[in-house]
Amino acid sequence: MLMRQFARSAICRLATAWSATPATPARPELLLIRPDHLGDVLFLLPAIERLRRALPEFRVTLMVGPWSHPVVARDPHVDEILTFPFPGFTRERPPNPLVPYLELRRLASRLRRRAPLAAVILRDDHWWGAWLARAAGIPIRIGADHPAVCPHLTHPVRLTRSHWVERNCELLDATARLLGGQPPATAIDPRCVPLRWYPWPGAELEARRLLDEAGAGGSYAVIHPGAGAPVKRWPATRWIAVGRQLVASGLQVVLTGGPDERELVETIRQGIGKGAVSLAARTTLPVLAEVLRGARLVIGPDAGPLHLAVAVGAPTLHLFGPSQPEHYGPWGDHRKHRVLEAGWRCPRCGDLSPERPEGAGCMLAISTEQVLVACRDLLDHD
Repeated sequence: MLMRQFARSAICRLATAWSATPATPARPELLLIRPDHLGDVLFLLPAIERLRRALPEFRVTLMVGPWSHPVVARDPHVDEILTFPFPGFTRERPPNPLVPYLELRRLASRLRRRAPLAAVILRDDHWWGAWLARAAGIPIRIGADHPAVCPHLTHPVRLTRSHWVERNCELLDATARLLGGQPPATAIDPRCVPLRWYPWPGAELEARRLLDEAGAGGSYAVIHPGAGAPVKRWPATRWIAVGRQLVASGLQVVLTGGPDERELVETIRQGIGKGAVSLAARTTLPVLAEVLRGARLVIGPDAGPLHLAVAVGAPTLHLFGPSQPEHYGPWGDHRKHRVLEAGWRCPRCGDLSPERPEGAGCMLAISTEQVLVACRDLLDHD
């Protein structure tokens, strides 16, 4: 790990000393670069909507990982979507440590031919994306004033807000001003800039078919027990206890998850018994959105599908441990979207590396009874 960081720092120092010849912009294209997954990309969409209003004459191109394409594919405020499997975000280790740099060189060559006027690095510490914009000769390069990206930027922006929806708006509002636009005067809050999900044709019918086929034809709650980092998960035994109580209250329980979460979901389904069904690995993202839309309640740890549930209007309960709700909490009406957390802070808060196993004390400190009380309260006010 230390050798890899040292090598990366050395290469970055060389890159900083080298200055690419700026490309000649062929048209006013603005390239937005966001390598992350579902929740982080959903947090970006309100800011893009504001940007579109501020810079109607610009062509807005969004570069995301292929895993995020369904999130943005139907967004009317984006002119073009480029996908690239960003190193470090594929959730797989590259076979050769030089691969990220070779890929950067090839992609920079492609972007140089497009010649965007400006690029925005939307993740504050995404040094690879910032270096890419520099290597492509993009003349205006904007991003947060993070030490990992500043050497490659022409316009670092100091971000002062906490939540990532606010920070995205802050960064793209600053971008609009730099490029001669005027951001909307509306307040940056969930009422004025809500999360967005643009439905896909046929997804609602497919969701209904899957639910009927699984035997979940009535009123149901969704439990999504998985998370992108194992350390954010809550124990399966506690999900089983919550699921049994939801079934006893008259609800069916629909369990969701990705292909790598099938075993976890099946363990919970069997533990709950009659009244619980699994749709793990059976839904596309557009279909999952419609399953969540129909739920009376969606419960889970800090994970992208919980934010998708907020975007489609379902009541949600989010269990937070090592990640901070002030940065990543539900962006919606607090009466409809609740956070449960132990309130602990330790030196490893925010460390979501895949090496950290399930069972963090801050997650274990959230009791089954606390979750059940919050569930009852949300269901009573539905």
